[in-house]
Amino acid sequence: MPSERRRHLLGAALLLGAAPGLATAQHALTQIRDDLDREVELRLPLRRVVVFNRYTTEFVRAIGAMPAVVGVDIDAARHRAYWPTVTTTMWAGSGQSAPHFEAIVAMRPDAVFLPRNSDWQQAERVLAAFGIPVVVLTAWDLLKHEWNVELLGRLFARPQPAAELNAFYRHWRDELRRRLDGAPRPRVYFEEVGDHRTVLKGSGWHDMVEAGGGINVFGDVSIPGSATARGSVQNFEVDPEQVLERRPDALIKLQPVQYEPHPRAFAREVLERLARRPGFAALPAVREGRVFHISYYLAGGCSKITGALQIAQWLHPQRMKGIEPEAVMGEWLQTYQGVPAQSGYALSLADLRG
Repeated sequence: MPSERRRHLLGAALLLGAAPGLATAQHALTQIRDDLDREVELRLPLRRVVVFNRYTTEFVRAIGAMPAVVGVDIDAARHRAYWPTVTTTMWAGSGQSAPHFEAIVAMRPDAVFLPRNSDWQQAERVLAAFGIPVVVLTAWDLLKHEWNVELLGRLFARPQPAAELNAFYRHWRDELRRRLDGAPRPRVYFEEVGDHRTVLKGSGWHDMVEAGGGINVFGDVSIPGSATARGSVQNFEVDPEQVLERRPDALIKLQPVQYEPHPRAFAREVLERLARRPGFAALPAVREGRVFHISYYLAGGCSKITGALQIAQWLHPQRMKGIEPEAVMGEWLQTYQGVPAQSGYALSLADLRG
């Protein structure tokens, strides 16, 4: 981690580790608006928070505010190599849909963070009785990256590190747009970890495919009666026949959440099984060798901008010459997350066979 970045993080540790009784001028009551335009009253800067959803926790760590995190969900509690400062005493629930409210109350947080596709309404009802505010912030949303990070910079009094993180994101977003301007857009079937589960418009994965220069072949699907808010429907199950009908030019398979890259043998088995589905041999994606495996970590890095870079490299190799997505991911891991870089997060079936 660069020395300047280390100084930022050390300063954050000193600031956020200060005693709760610090002068009230530095802990002022402030009205903010969250991701759903809800008005929330908070005492700023925040010094004790419980965070659900890995993307938000990553942003908090990226701006040097991790010392304020007193509670996390099971993802951070389970993956110790990626979250070395997280202890078992910080476990606040199994996930964003299953908070452990007794544990949260005992942690005495200034606020609890939940994304909009969680059951934040229940959390708000339960925690209001204890004077604990709920902030809805959806850090997996590629399109709201800058807004999310700027808000977190305000909440933790870390505007400069937040600006640096936004500059990193904006650089790669703008570079992608420049390189892909006017490019044809191949049709992509993007499959979640669960077999036959794809993604819809409004999900972060859909936006990642589009930002990477592809067209989500199921991006036109809407579910009658579903909420219209972005993220209300993350994925849904499709009949393999529907995939055949839409004739994708590329198949991309997302694989389980883990900081360590998946073994090549595992990736090959997953992709071979995908390519061997009945009728898939006739798809342009399989005929032309565009069958890919991507880890959740590379796909999700920095609001999924690293995943968009990887998809762009697969779909538009000539336009992406000179850019190595895993090197960008390495910068995200080392500089902004303070953990060692990894390699092998993305593989193609053609390379695995070769």
